[in-house]
Amino acid sequence: MRRIVIASAFVLAFVAARQRAVIHPAPPPAVLGGPTFSKEVVRVFQDRCQSCHHPGDIAPFSLMTYADAAPHVDAIKYMTQTRQMPPWKATPACGDFADARVLAQDEIDLISKWVDNGAPEGNVADLPPMKNFDGGWALGQPDLVLSYPETYTPPVTGDTYRCFPIPTALPNDTYVSAIDIKPGDRQTVHHVIAYVDTTGASQKLDDDAAGAGYTCFGGPGFTISSLGAATLGGWAPGARPSMLPENVALSLPAQSRVVLQVHYHPQGIKTIPDQTQIGIYFAKKKPEQLVYILPLINQTFTIPPNDPDYKVTASVTAAWPVHLYLIAPHMHLLGRKMNVMATMPGGEQKCLINVDDWDFNWQGMYQFSEPLTIPFGSKLSLEASYDNSEGNWRNPNVPPKAVSWGEQTTDEMCIAFLGVTLDGVTLDQTPPSQAVFRPTK
Repeated sequence: MRRIVIASAFVLAFVAARQRAVIHPAPPPAVLGGPTFSKEVVRVFQDRCQSCHHPGDIAPFSLMTYADAAPHVDAIKYMTQTRQMPPWKATPACGDFADARVLAQDEIDLISKWVDNGAPEGNVADLPPMKNFDGGWALGQPDLVLSYPETYTPPVTGDTYRCFPIPTALPNDTYVSAIDIKPGDRQTVHHVIAYVDTTGASQKLDDDAAGAGYTCFGGPGFTISSLGAATLGGWAPGARPSMLPENVALSLPAQSRVVLQVHYHPQGIKTIPDQTQIGIYFAKKKPEQLVYILPLINQTFTIPPNDPDYKVTASVTAAWPVHLYLIAPHMHLLGRKMNVMATMPGGEQKCLINVDDWDFNWQGMYQFSEPLTIPFGSKLSLEASYDNSEGNWRNPNVPPKAVSWGEQTTDEMCIAFLGVTLDGVTLDQTPPSQAVFRPTK
């Protein structure tokens, strides 16, 4: 088996662009009256780029200031013209999403013109107020930052799932509008899920295990709600945080523990100590309804070797009317496409999300601009495509071999996580005991 190397297209193209810059002549002098960083370009960066391109976050360099951006102008022009940046995998014809990181053509042209004109800084008096990324957090300083008290160094080989229970010490029930997760070692952390434990069962599991945390393949190791109320969401490479609307929130009960399930996938000859953090943003007011995270999932598939376009499907029927607030597709290295649809009881179809160029490095939770009404009896379905051929440079197996559902990075998954509220169920009402989504017969 060859070693998996998850390479960022941004880095490759950036290097190529810098190499081209070495042999190109000096840029022309700035054109009087043309776009400048201070007046026009920085505003585009603020709207589309800085949520990743600020110190301490996922991007390889900052775009907060002119001094940050100036050394990289060739790469910026190339990556925006080819629409590789900003990374946004949902196709525009399917789903209306909030905070879409997509450049309009006039914004791309503006950046190109700025670079071609010598990338002038302009008058600093034209600069807008700088965006605030306190402590490197994309949404600013969280209300609560949690991490495990001691570092954990995963084994050098194989995949490790480790759960870390962290007391919140919250005296009252609390409601959460957003979370953000900072992996301690981005090269090794494959993904993180934040569970909520109200019983203390996770602490007993931790006490009985040696070292920090405890092993937890397949889940957190303790019973969680079938409604998905026992999770705050999660993180995968490329995921960006966003705030829920003020009338809805996730639940974090008093004196509960947040349990971070961290999947480690080492890619080098050694690992370093990890101490992943979760930042929690509290709702500013008491919400009207809770958001539940439910999976649309297929776990019973096997992708045959040498098939470049193997299809996997899943479907459920809404056994309770819901409103859909967010959606998050998830696959591993063989994934290439995923389309999720809703078919209403009368036959009307609505495209929820379509990803036609899946990249494991750029996953995300997509929040709809307005929640979608999903009536009782609606069918939710997904179709995913996988490339298990030698033509897939991400394929971890040479030669290709059969791959099924599994917890290892070299296995595969097929999930669309759905964030929903239950119609007619307010914050003070007990949610139904029945399943909200049932497998379609």
